[in-house]
Amino acid sequence: MTQPSWLPDALRYSDFDGDWEKFLATVYQIFERDFKQSRPSYEGRTVVYDARIEDGKEAGFWHMTCRYEPRTRAREMDLRRCERIPWPRPMIEHPTDKSLSVWKSERKKPSRPRQTRVLIWLENLDYVVVLAERPRAMILVTAYCTDIKSHKEKLRKERDEYYKMQKPPDGAT
Repeated sequence: MTQPSWLPDALRYSDFDGDWEKFLATVYQIFERDFKQSRPSYEGRTVVYDARIEDGKEAGFWHMTCRYEPRTRAREMDLRRCERIPWPRPMIEHPTDKSLSVWKSERKKPSRPRQTRVLIWLENLDYVVVLAERPRAMILVTAYCTDIKSHKEKLRKERDEYYKMQKPPDGAT
């Protein structure tokens, strides 16, 4: 599948001649433009992010550009996430586009209230945006590449089960 016309090109680290600081500054500028200077909305609710400052930048930025590494219990920069930083806002703003799969998923963690998440998956380009639903806003939880086969299968199963539950039973009117 080709890239949807409304989706900007991903950044390419190779275009920065190995200058990580310049690349990271550009990635952050895009985050600022898309989520700080103006706010997208999803189904009429403003999309916000975790604004706590960690290492000089908002936690929401790190959640979109880093991968959690269980072995070290630390976040590590993920080049592919960084390169796709131009994608989350347009995906949030085009949820009805046929190239996207959009569904809700209930999350329950011990000692935390149940949370409804909205997943917006651009399956053919291996990328998903995750929002947490709140009464008056949507929280940008993360965005990441779906390049691991078992993870893609899990997402497909979850999506397909959700879509199946949205249809009326056979024979119902």
